[in-house]
Formats: sequence, structure tokens, C-alpha cells
Amino acid sequence: MPQSRRTFLRVGISSLAYFTVESTTPSWIVRAANAMSCNCTCDGRILVILQLAGGNDGLNTVIPRTDPVYYDSLTRPNIRVASGSEINLDGANGLHPKLSDVANWFQSGHAAIINNVGYVNPDLSHFTSTDYYETGSVPGQIKPTQGWVARYYDSACVGAADSNALFMTAAGISSVPGSFAGPTSYTPPAVSSASSYSLQASSDGTLRRAAITALNAAPTVDPDLMFIQRTENTAEASIADIATAAAQPALVPAGSYTTDSLGNGLKLVSQVIRAGFPTRVFYVSQSGYDTHATQVQAADPLNLGDHPRLLGNLNQSLHAFLTEMQLSGNLNRVLVMTFSEFGRRVKENSSFGTDHGAANNMFLLGGWLNSGVYGGQPDLVNLIKGNLKHQVDFRSVYAMVMEQWLSASAVPVFGQSVYDTVLQPDFAKINFVKTASAAARNWEHYQ
Repeated sequence: MPQSRRTFLRVGISSLAYFTVESTTPSWIVRAANAMSCNCTCDGRILVILQLAGGNDGLNTVIPRTDPVYYDSLTRPNIRVASGSEINLDGANGLHPKLSDVANWFQSGHAAIINNVGYVNPDLSHFTSTDYYETGSVPGQIKPTQGWVARYYDSACVGAADSNALFMTAAGISSVPGSFAGPTSYTPPAVSSASSYSLQASSDGTLRRAAITALNAAPTVDPDLMFIQRTENTAEASIADIATAAAQPALVPAGSYTTDSLGNGLKLVSQVIRAGFPTRVFYVSQSGYDTHATQVQAADPLNLGDHPRLLGNLNQSLHAFLTEMQLSGNLNRVLVMTFSEFGRRVKENSSFGTDHGAANNMFLLGGWLNSGVYGGQPDLVNLIKGNLKHQVDFRSVYAMVMEQWLSASAVPVFGQSVYDTVLQPDFAKINFVKTASAAARNWEHYQ
């Protein structure tokens, strides 16, 4: 009788047979598979985390088009988006003109924006603030040893990765992000490109198969050995999966994705999803947002400079990805969530740029959203050391995603006291996920 994907652990090159749960699979795999929480894979929903690394200028991304302070000559005399050049979203907010396709997704009901996102006592260091966003912690807390997605996995999904080597996947980047760091029973893969993703091991197939067989036949009482077993098997299986995904034909014209890490990453995410793998969380990154100088160029501030270029690339690759999701019937399964470690200062500097700030905006894109702008309007007058005050804790956005999208409690991830006093009060401000009965959650043509 044909065996399901769950029944097997793939452990090597094509000539190496699968190990069946019923016979030779190590006991740790059986225990983990039995512990798997169905809500981690059975409903088909996917989260794509998109990092805008460097500190995106949120005020030039989502323009407060009715606030005279933004247009004041003392605030942003050179870098502001000129009034009337922005794309109107809801009267009070506009998008940078380089985000025209994102604006269309917003108007069609497939995008939400959360303003004023941040945390208490913001740190203006790239490394430290990124660490807070990756671990889901804030100043004054003991730093967690795991990323926030890893804690979600350990609290709700232990065992899911044993039948899904790509359960959490970093796409288009060469290192595992801090959000994924430290799950107790799974080592997430980081795939910079499908063509180069492989094991550097002996070319002697006989020796390699013998080594893998011996590794899996070894006793599994030692935790270090169990870790090596899991890591090796995840690597082997994920290589085979990525090769399968890379064979998926494009649904958009050549050149639709940018050729940077952002475009390559989102393209790979699309291929993995369309290949049918039950990956739960993806991570993609776009760098370059530390725009202290030449954020714009005086000759044409709407089109020239680092920030217009970055937003244009973001717009292009997001549009290509969402289009492929829509054409393949997967759009309602996918939620893209952006984050940046901090925003920029309200006032521009003397180098046609902006310095490190605090509160910022986050974008949510996908098919199952209440489209709109959440979190209130940024207050450009009542500042802290020249920076915007946050009104929504970034962990509240993560918690909303976990509970309303991934169907898992956020309490084990952030703790009961933080959940009660910080996160839950924010939920009413950011109700961006549609609610529906289970019967209504048909993912278009997805099977």
C-alpha cells in the first residue's frame, strides 16, 4: 500500500532507501511524530516574515498626508514626498509613489498597515534593536535564548518538522535568522539559492550511505547524538525538497522578481508553496535601509536615491510574489508580515538622509485580511528625543499573527503577565485578520 509523506524520513541521495516508521526509524522520530500538533500543518496557513534591514524610514513610506508638520520646511525640506505625489490610501495616509502595486493590493482588500509600532525605551543600535525584534523581547527583560518563532514551534508544533524538513525556512539568505534560533528539536535550513543548496560531503556514495545508516541506527539516548541525527536528516530531506521546488515553473514573466536577496527569496518561497510542501513559516530579508545619506537625491527625490530604489524593489518583488500566489490559488493561505528594527527620526539630517529613530510601521499582505490602516496616526509633535512614540507593541502584532493566523496561543511565547498587561490591550487596535468559520476557510483551489 502506498505510504504517505508522514510515514517516511528521507535521509540521503536518491539511491538511499527511505526509513519507515514501522521498521528502522530511530525512536526519537516516532516519538516526535506522535507529538505533532495538527494545527501546525493541517489548516495550510503560511507566514512569510519580511525583514527591511537597516531601519526603514516609515514616514516616507506611509505618508501622513494631512499633517502639516510633515510638510513643514523645518521638518523635511529636501526628502519629504511632495504633497500630491503620494498615493492616497484612506484620506489620512498615503504611500510612496514607488509602492504603486502595493497600493493596488491595499485597495483590493489584500493589505493592511499598522502605524506607530515599537517598544518601550527604544534602543537605536541596529544589532540590539534587531535582537529585540528577533527574540520578541524588550529592554528590561532577560534576553531569551530562543527566537520568538522558535518558541512558537516548541510550544505548539514539536514534531511537525520530522515530516516537513522545510517547516521553517530562511529563503534567499545564507544564515538562519534570530527569529528561528534555538528550537529544541529542529534545525531550520537557510537556503540562499536553490542551485547552491547542498551538502559538502564525500563523493563516495557507498561510504556516505553507510555513514548515514550507522548514524540512524545508533542509540538515541544521548541528547547530542539526537541533535546530530535530527540535523543531518533535516538537511538531507530539505535538499531534496528544495530541488523539487526549484523545478516549479514561473507564473509571472521573466524579470518580475528583482535579482537581489529579496527577489530571490520571495521567488523561492513561491516555488516551495506551489510545490505543495507544508512549510509553516518563511523568512526573507531586504537590506540597505540605513539611509543616513543620499536617502534621496535633490534632482529627483521621488525617483532617485537609496530609499526610492529600495521601495521600488520591494514593490516589484512583493507584486510578483502575490501575483503568483493569486494565480496558483494560494493567496488566501499566505500572510506576509514586514518588520524593521526601528524607524527614522522625524527631521531629516544635513546629508539628504535620516538618522536612527524609534516607532515605525509594519505591513501585512495576503488574501485573508481586513484591509486598512491601524494603530492611529503618528504624532509628529510629541516626540521623545526627536523620535516618534510607539502606540502598539511589536509583540502584539506577533501575538495577533500567532493567535488569529497560526491558531496557537501566544502566552507560552511571551508569558502570561506580558500577554495580559501589554499585548491583549493592543488587540483591539490591530484587528487585521479576517474571522471566519472553519467551513468558510477554503483556500481557493488548494488541495
